[in-house]
Amino acid sequence: MKVLSIIGSPRKKGNTSLMSDMLFERLGHTKYDLEKIFLADLEVNPCTDCRACKEGELVCTVKDDMPDLYQKIEQSEILVIGTPIYWYGPTAQMKAMLDRFRPYFYNEKLKGKKVALLLPAGSGHGDCELTISMLKRMSSALEMQYLGAVTAEAYDEGDVLNNASVSQAIKELSVAITDID
Repeated sequence: MKVLSIIGSPRKKGNTSLMSDMLFERLGHTKYDLEKIFLADLEVNPCTDCRACKEGELVCTVKDDMPDLYQKIEQSEILVIGTPIYWYGPTAQMKAMLDRFRPYFYNEKLKGKKVALLLPAGSGHGDCELTISMLKRMSSALEMQYLGAVTAEAYDEGDVLNNASVSQAIKELSVAITDID
């Protein structure tokens, strides 16, 4: 089973990446094909509302790194969307990628896939509610199975590492993932 973790943080050793590492450690590398991608390493341009994805081959025609990312997403059974919360929403990198999910509404290539969220925020869960709501609604529209969100009160690099509630929530998410095998 392939699990793809897409990180919207510009910090490679930040709390979002650390939460992904914690999840991958719990899942183990023997049973799962685990991959982590940093959006900051890619060129992901915003959606131009050209509407090409609504006709013909039902694909996005914007020229950047998204075609390779689409392929990785489509080859995965489980997507882990990780983004720190900036002003109650995902980072600009993550929002640009999510806006480019429009073809999936029409081509239905994400139908039946599972999605989970990793969301560190300076003030904790309350700052994550709008992003959770947005991603739950998007998952529903794309007919994906929403597995849950792990939120964390975290601001400085490493804040999640010795947080018992984050460890417990990661454990529960890993159980939700392994229960669907």
